[in-house]
Order: sequence, then structure tokens, then C-alpha cells
Amino acid sequence: MEKYTGFFITLLLILIIVVFSKYIVWWVKSVIVAYYIVVSYYFITVKNRIDKEYEGISPVPDAYWNQNSGWVDTITNCLFLPLAAILVFIYFKWFIRVKSKKAKILILISLIPSAFLFLFFLILFSFAYGYRP
Repeated sequence: MEKYTGFFITLLLILIIVVFSKYIVWWVKSVIVAYYIVVSYYFITVKNRIDKEYEGISPVPDAYWNQNSGWVDTITNCLFLPLAAILVFIYFKWFIRVKSKKAKILILISLIPSAFLFLFFLILFSFAYGYRP
């Protein structure tokens, strides 16, 4: 489980965003949390199977890197594309609910660091689990 620490941190941050959002109703939060739990279970199960299949083979064959990188790319899309939609929804609701022009400008400005953090975690996840030397 130690090798999945980064994954669990990423998952925790995603779930914090979802659970503490006041713009998402409780039953949608429940569906999103269930979705991420299923994706997490599936990711870990298949990743462990791929690792076990090529365990003890040295040097590691290209087939492992192809299979592992493809799997991580798939899971990256399953994790981060829904997160992008959730973030756009939250920002949209936040933007239309504020009344002052100053608040709207600050919300738009906050999109920049949010987008960088999103890309940082996306790239970090892909690199940590799907890197191919």
C-alpha cells in the first residue's frame, strides 16, 4: 500500500473538494464518492496484477511499460476528467452567485492557480504511476 500513497493523497484531495462543496447536492456527492471508490479499487487491483505479471523479470520488458502506461493513462482520464467537470461546475455556480464585480474578478483570477494545481496533480499522477523510461 505504500506505493499508492500519492494516489491516496490525490484521491483525498478530490474527495475533499467534492464533499465540502456547497454547490453539489448530497446525493450527487454520494454518487461521485462511490464512483471514485470504484475507480480506486479497480486501479489498484489491475495495477497490482500488471506488476505481479512482470515481477522478477529483469530487465523489465517493453510489454510491461506499454501495459502499465496505457492503464495509468486510462485511470488518469477516469480521475481527472470528471474532476475537471466538477471544478468547472463549482466555479460556474460560485461566479453566478456573487453579485459584486470585484468578487467576480477575484473568482476569475483564482482560476489561474486552480488550473495550475489541477495540471500539476494530473502530470504528477501520470508521471508517478505511468512513467516509461
